[in-house]
Amino acid sequence: MTSTPEWQQPLEDAELRHLLPAAGAPAAPLGRQRQIEEFLMNEITRTPEAAVPVRPEARRRRRLLIAVPTTVAAFALAATVAATTLGSPGTTPARSERVAAPVIQVSAGDTAGLAGAVERISLAAAAAPDLVLRPGQYVYIESTVSHPTGTIDAASGTSKVWVEKPHQRQVWHSADGRTGWLTEEGKSPEGGKALESGSGAYLNAPSYDYVRTLPTDPQELLQKIYAETKGSGNGPDQEAFVTIADLIREQAVPGKLAAALYQAAARIPGVVLLDSATDAAGRTGIAIARTNTATGSRDEIIFDRSSYAFLGERSVQVTAASGVEPGTVTANTAVLKRAAADAPGRQPGNAQA
Repeated sequence: MTSTPEWQQPLEDAELRHLLPAAGAPAAPLGRQRQIEEFLMNEITRTPEAAVPVRPEARRRRRLLIAVPTTVAAFALAATVAATTLGSPGTTPARSERVAAPVIQVSAGDTAGLAGAVERISLAAAAAPDLVLRPGQYVYIESTVSHPTGTIDAASGTSKVWVEKPHQRQVWHSADGRTGWLTEEGKSPEGGKALESGSGAYLNAPSYDYVRTLPTDPQELLQKIYAETKGSGNGPDQEAFVTIADLIREQAVPGKLAAALYQAAARIPGVVLLDSATDAAGRTGIAIARTNTATGSRDEIIFDRSSYAFLGERSVQVTAASGVEPGTVTANTAVLKRAAADAPGRQPGNAQA
């Protein structure tokens, strides 16, 4: 009898579960912004009769780990819970720290130039020098981010989305993914917070060591992602796409693996190329994107138009849902630096974007 291939086995590896933040994390892990967005958008497109309670039970990655009310009538409270989760523990962002979500003109993507663009993106990724850690070093990521806070007027049946003002986020991850440090502008008191695997301050990234075990054949990699995220999120295709985005966001991914991830993303049904997308730092490039048909929200992975280097990610509402206007930018991030640091909380020397 032959053994089951690893990619067909159920998700058990704790490394992939690092993508799932624990309740009470000190600041909003970037993956959680989609959790809350998906929950809110699912709820405002439901009828009260169709709503069912969500329980705080053990879940696979990307599932909300807080008990939340699920009827449309209780939506204002759900938004408050979301806002609290996105800030420091027990802290709702002050009005001075948030702005109405920007609204842009939604451009339709297409598949006509997707293959060629992904080929150039992959070649650029494979040619870039890998970030290699010495023993004891940490992966350092510096970003500009804007997370949703969410305010819903349930009485009027309309929705207004609030987001945090773009601000700086710095995170350090140990090679094994067990420890780290987080500093987020306006959120991390006394210069930062320690992160520990399995604690309330959960590391929201697969580890440096783990990503180096993943296959670099695009089809094999995509099959593994589908198998290990089965049953999660809003459908296998959407979950595979956002998993790829999660893998590259706050980690030092080897060039060959990054190239394979982009090629794998292009093979997912529904993925398109966008001619223009702007990250949280105001840099405009091209993007590969996919719309979540359950929520009407489009996830975009943005690349420089000339160098094809990864810039950041954005989430945009592309179809109206209970008053949420098409073009509403619900989340945005821009990765500015990736580097090796000698200790958590210590600034690195030379850094690469």
